Amino acid sequence: MAALLFLSGATALVYELVWSKYLGNVLGNSGQAHAVVLATFMGGLALGAFVFGKTADRVKSPLALYGFLELGVALYALAFPYVLDALGALWLALAPLFPEGGRVAPRLLIASLSLVVPTLLMGGTLPALVRHFASSLAGVQKELARLYAVNSLGAALGVFLAGTKLVPSVGLAASAQGAAAINVLLALAALALARQHPPSLAPGQAAPDVEGGAEVAYPRAAVRAALLGVALSGFTSMLYQVTWIRLLSIVLGASTYAFTLILTAFILGIGLGSFWLMTRDGKEDSLRLYARMQVALVVSLCVALPLYVRLPYYFRQASWMLNRTLDAWPLYQLATFGFCCLVLLIPTFFMGAAFPAAARVATAKVSEVGRQLGGVYLWNTVGTISGSVLGGMVLMPWWGMEGNFVAGAVVNLLAAGLAYAAVPGRPKSPARAFWPVGAAAAMALVVLGSMSGWAIRLSSITSPRVRQPAESYEQLVAVAAKDTVPVFYEDDTFATVLVGDSPGSHRFMKINGKVDASTGSDVETQVVAGHLGVLLHPREPKNVLVVGAGAAITAGSVLAHPIERMDLVEISPSVIDAARLFKEANRNAIDDPRTRVTVDDAKTFMALAPVKYDLVISVPSNPWVAGVSGLFTQDFFRTVDRHLADDGVLVQWIHTYENQEELIQLVVRTLRDTFPHATTWLGPYDLVLVASRKPLTFDARQVAERMARPDAKADLARVDIHDVFALLSKQVHSQEGQLEFAGKGPINTDDHNLLEYASPIAFFLAEQDRYRDERRSPEGGSRLFIHDYVREHPPTAEQLERLYRNMSRYHRGDDPLVRGVAARWHEVAPDSRDAAVALAKAALAMDDVTLAASLLEAEVAKGGREPALIAAYLDMATDRLWNTRTVWTATEADKALALGQEVSAAHPQDAALTRALGALCKALPAGRCTPSRPSVAAPEAP
Repeated sequence: MAALLFLSGATALVYELVWSKYLGNVLGNSGQAHAVVLATFMGGLALGAFVFGKTADRVKSPLALYGFLELGVALYALAFPYVLDALGALWLALAPLFPEGGRVAPRLLIASLSLVVPTLLMGGTLPALVRHFASSLAGVQKELARLYAVNSLGAALGVFLAGTKLVPSVGLAASAQGAAAINVLLALAALALARQHPPSLAPGQAAPDVEGGAEVAYPRAAVRAALLGVALSGFTSMLYQVTWIRLLSIVLGASTYAFTLILTAFILGIGLGSFWLMTRDGKEDSLRLYARMQVALVVSLCVALPLYVRLPYYFRQASWMLNRTLDAWPLYQLATFGFCCLVLLIPTFFMGAAFPAAARVATAKVSEVGRQLGGVYLWNTVGTISGSVLGGMVLMPWWGMEGNFVAGAVVNLLAAGLAYAAVPGRPKSPARAFWPVGAAAAMALVVLGSMSGWAIRLSSITSPRVRQPAESYEQLVAVAAKDTVPVFYEDDTFATVLVGDSPGSHRFMKINGKVDASTGSDVETQVVAGHLGVLLHPREPKNVLVVGAGAAITAGSVLAHPIERMDLVEISPSVIDAARLFKEANRNAIDDPRTRVTVDDAKTFMALAPVKYDLVISVPSNPWVAGVSGLFTQDFFRTVDRHLADDGVLVQWIHTYENQEELIQLVVRTLRDTFPHATTWLGPYDLVLVASRKPLTFDARQVAERMARPDAKADLARVDIHDVFALLSKQVHSQEGQLEFAGKGPINTDDHNLLEYASPIAFFLAEQDRYRDERRSPEGGSRLFIHDYVREHPPTAEQLERLYRNMSRYHRGDDPLVRGVAARWHEVAPDSRDAAVALAKAALAMDDVTLAASLLEAEVAKGGREPALIAAYLDMATDRLWNTRTVWTATEADKALALGQEVSAAHPQDAALTRALGALCKALPAGRCTPSRPSVAAPEAP
């Protein structure tokens, strides 16, 4: 029969994952919405345990009651999507009646109405089975731990399978239907067993203890201490869970797989702790055991805390050992789960042992075991709801991760002290009675007090991208201290945000350990996304919505145009605070009088948007980050469509780095399913999609006029876009070309979010630039806007030079586009030495040494001695040596070497020249570059 509860626990976590995602799609994925859903789910379970716990004491067959409860859960699960549709309409009707900051009330109402029935039924399953097995007091105490352990282990398996296999494969609806089928089988099995094994006791009848004595009850003071203890334990368990999730998401990357594995390890530890308690002989006082578990939990936290800040180093070491292949993905997941277990198993083990130990104290009467167990659950849930709501929404923003751990340790020690004080027959001497609490408190004071500031260090040294690890943790910290000067740090309900300066380089923003914005190479993407929609819009847009703040550089680019109102929606309040530190780069966008900032989930905001927008710009984080892929679904695009003006435009960002072509195609295909007209533009490391209901006719004169506005002109100039030609050079797909690129295939939906589960795998594989570019097509991009434009406005040498500089900065050297632009520049300006060098470098990158040699030797013969020319000349000489596998004549070799050394002596700080000279020395025979020559010390070519 334990198998029933195991499977019941598994299906319960499947439902929790599926229903929370369903509700997230309706109520939003903000921290407030998550807290409301979790509180409702936990509250329903507690209420069910309390209500059906008393019922289990009165019914003839508790096992049959269990069967009917499982059947009820199954039937409701099948009806849930229809119920949620009706409640979603109610939410859309009620939410506008409340201010944006006060919508917790309708959220709580909708969540409660949607979850109260199934959670009420699920909450009654454990008391019903415990009552079925409760033939004696000793049996109650043993079975409680056993069933709680079995239920928890089943829950761990359920959340693991749902989050890694079931939902990714079949989607939300099919996953819930599968769980419902299991519930039906459980119900039928329970009802059949109830008929075969009728209860030995009548309802309400008490049985003697196995020892033959009467039931023995704890004193009221002990029971009160136990009930208060389970409440405090519930509070700290959720407080720690919220904090551990944040900590591990920073270290491991905040993907949906990481969250699943964190939750699996958390529940697994609880199950193992309960299982251990079941194996105890029961001779030890349960209340004293509970107190010892609280003390052990604090000690384990103190021991582990110094490890937490080192986790990024160790995880990087482990990740570096894996090949970036699909076959290695399961190993990466195993390593991730191993780190979750390293952090969570020991403390959650003590949590898992503490709850049933305290519950034993409060369930001391067999005839009322259901009611008493329901009461224990009720007290525990008061604590868990308080911990999840306060821990995430109040305490995390107030004092951050560090403060949460301190608060949790204090509450654990308080719970232990209360339990020790209420233990029957405890020593009268306080020193003997409370010494474990005092010792743990002293240890916590030393460890927690001495590690102030560890959270900032953790965010500074973390990077979810796989890079070659440092030789030691100390070296990693030293490099981070050199490259990162923190200027802002804040934890909020949704994210941990760090703003840092890279001395002499740029400022960047990290969100949960991942760089999401910067004033470095990210600027061009952010600026292009901000201007494209305004420049291509058929009329002057007045109302604009920007989804995702980041450093607010995109928002600032929008404000360079004469718009009237811009709604900026960001899910993390700390990001808004941090964006103010980028005001020089974002034109003070946050505090511009035209800006209206809203902290909320974008899908929720769009569903309730009060106005029709002329332009919507969606620039969220990468879709491998949990929750973000919901902004790339058919459902979201349809919501945007409903809130766009008739001639409105949507600008949608999607990254190309650490991505796969089929996933980019999925996003494009999903977008075009809603918007019949769209084009693609380069970011340069990202793609920017410009979509609309009606076709956008390119008007070169209108675009030029809008680009000529002083603010817009200055903003575009910082990313080398000075004219219409430079802008049009960024177009990657025409409307027809984009459709051809997207092809046929599945659509990304809220129910089956393919992108959510495929993006983390693509991120792990770390591939780059996987998309088809129409500029490279055999037709030469004849359908792109630039094709017709250049026939009427032939590019000048200056325009081509700027385009070459931009492309060579962001494209691979062997990209045919780079060579094509260099060749056109050289064609327009045949006497330009810079153009000749540019074409020679592009030719060298494509192994065309003959063309490079003819260009460079001609310029050298003309007396050219510029470092860039000589560096390219030396590179050509080096390639010729390696490609021919023979040595030039001594005269030619010495001539190239002497020329390089001569110019290098005049320009000793030129890194490219020094590198080229070192590469030539490496290619020459040993001894040709003598130790006295500076080229010997030059660094080798990469």
